[in-house]
Amino acid sequence: MDDGNKSKYILFILLQSLIYGIGNPLTKIAYRSITPYWLLAGRYVFAAPLIVFLARKSLIKDIKSTDVKIWLPPCVCCAAAYITGNLALNYTTATNVGFIMSLPVLIAPVLAIPVMHQRYQWKHLPVQLAAVIGLFLLCCNGGFFKFGIGEILAFIFAACLAGHLVFGERALQDMGVMSATALQLLFATVACFVCAFAVDDVSVLPDVSVVAWLIVAYLGIVCSIGGFLLQNKAVPNLSSRAVALLQCSQPILTAAASYFILGESLTLIGMIGAVIIIVCLVIDSRI
Repeated sequence: MDDGNKSKYILFILLQSLIYGIGNPLTKIAYRSITPYWLLAGRYVFAAPLIVFLARKSLIKDIKSTDVKIWLPPCVCCAAAYITGNLALNYTTATNVGFIMSLPVLIAPVLAIPVMHQRYQWKHLPVQLAAVIGLFLLCCNGGFFKFGIGEILAFIFAACLAGHLVFGERALQDMGVMSATALQLLFATVACFVCAFAVDDVSVLPDVSVVAWLIVAYLGIVCSIGGFLLQNKAVPNLSSRAVALLQCSQPILTAAASYFILGESLTLIGMIGAVIIIVCLVIDSRI
């Protein structure tokens, strides 16, 4: 691939990070009048019909010609990732979630061993351990260590997103970008509606503010459709590892957006932890 095309796909992921970086603090604003599961269900109601319409010509063909073992794992990881990621935003700061969400670049190489039959390089281990130290300092942002339900959910999100990238890279060898995106969004839609009806109360919906619904529309159309298409277009051309590294720009953009939208800020300890994580991610890519 020439440098021009490679630069294009790099820009795709940076644009995706910007879209999600803005979406994370906006999600916390929406939670003031809508519950997490109904936000997710509404988000995918906006996204799924449109992407299925766009992929209608190739979707059925790709499903029939591709083994379910190939396309199902990224769909499951996708649904689990975005459910846990949005729940994490309800329990901790958008800034903390943003930085913990950068960890797929460390998790993806380990997961690629059984999935993509790649060997693990032990020289990555010191960098990964240093990243854990950075994560510890980040969770001490308020002056004391805090690794609560929000941070746990964010870490689960990071693991699921790593699975989404690795399994997605494998699936995109056999399927088109539009078909893979449509399947992942459809699976996420069903999972979110099941959770919404099982956990949340329908009676909360009439009280949801107009601002919250506008944010849901942004998350559905711009983040889900736009973000998924950008990622699925870039993964086969850059690799899941490269995409995971580029997505490390998301926590920086999330922190910046959270400062302006929510007034969140990192303390010195939190900044040191965040810097360690970013430095580790860059060093890991160089190795």
